[in-house]
Amino acid sequence: MRAGLGRPGEAGSGGLGGVRICITSRCAWTLYNFRTGLIRALRKEGAEVIGGGAGGDGFEKKVIGLGIPFVDLPVDKRGLNLLADLRLLYTLYSWYRKERPDIVHHFTIKPVIYGTIAAKAASVPLIFNTVTGLGYVFTDQSRVWLKSVVKALYRLAFFLSDHVFFQNEDDERFFAGRTSKKGHRVSILPGSGVDCERFKPVISKPKSDLSGSLTFLMISRLLKDKGIYEFVNAGRMVKRKFPNVEFLLLGRRDERNPSVIDSAELDKWQAEDVVKWLGEVYDVRPILAKADVVVLPSYREGTPRALLEASAMGKPLIATDVTGCREVVANDRTGLLVPVKNPKALAEAMCKMIENPGMRAEMGKEGRRKMEKEFDEKIVIGKILEVYHNLLQSRAI
Repeated sequence: MRAGLGRPGEAGSGGLGGVRICITSRCAWTLYNFRTGLIRALRKEGAEVIGGGAGGDGFEKKVIGLGIPFVDLPVDKRGLNLLADLRLLYTLYSWYRKERPDIVHHFTIKPVIYGTIAAKAASVPLIFNTVTGLGYVFTDQSRVWLKSVVKALYRLAFFLSDHVFFQNEDDERFFAGRTSKKGHRVSILPGSGVDCERFKPVISKPKSDLSGSLTFLMISRLLKDKGIYEFVNAGRMVKRKFPNVEFLLLGRRDERNPSVIDSAELDKWQAEDVVKWLGEVYDVRPILAKADVVVLPSYREGTPRALLEASAMGKPLIATDVTGCREVVANDRTGLLVPVKNPKALAEAMCKMIENPGMRAEMGKEGRRKMEKEFDEKIVIGKILEVYHNLLQSRAI
């Protein structure tokens, strides 16, 4: 514990009273949308929390509204850029030296890699990392050299960490052996969890006819490796049999990501009346409530929040049988798993959903039960806090 700070468990301070914690993520949007529950839990325990990430997305004030300061960090989202990444590394080092936190916890790729190096150089007592997904580098087979560089940087970050949280067993196995040195500990979390109180089923009249007048909703950033092309191509196939079916895309175009869908192509799809793009919204619940099936044909995930939220609201799912998705979707119980990069199999799964309303209803109910039992946000936060407490006590910080 830093000089002048109380110790965990002091009267009136909560379990983390006096502990200063920096939560660092890619941007203000991810901090607010994915870490609000953790931030509130830490503050409830008496911790002094500071958030950091790239600003400019309109969510800075929302983070500040959680009762914590927000620090705008120069996180370049366009890939490996030596000068930009060195700037980020130096900024993080300077920030950690100034704030002198007891704990830093990094989320997303660049904060994990450069934040860990910066925190170690700044003599931060405890360094935690959460691997939320490996990123497009590991799904793009054309950049072998870049994959090797990122793997090496991950390896260094894990070596310097005090604890690493993975969101699925495949990612943990992928880095097996790289987190075991120097007594490092590893945990597997059920993703970021879902707020089952906020996301809950909305009662609606089931659609029992076979006219195909169902709504298939895909929620994700508009990136190629999320399976956007497969969603569109499957939509074309389904519409030949069920012309009244509706396909919706909800999410933003991340133009700084190399795999972003071209805007002209998106316009073409909409003109063709294959899909309708809804853009980005603050609250996805009203749109989720009106959807009949939620689809994510991604090439690889950490643990997809969109599927967690949809299942918590009682929606049946269709997803690819890949890392991250298979942890959320229990095949033939809460949804259907299909082969990756296979629009024909995806279309067949969609038709199966259209033709079996009773199956959809049962999958939705079972999915809600699965979320409550395995993926509730309280479970995830509880596991993180347990590790915080154990390491604070063992190190007597």
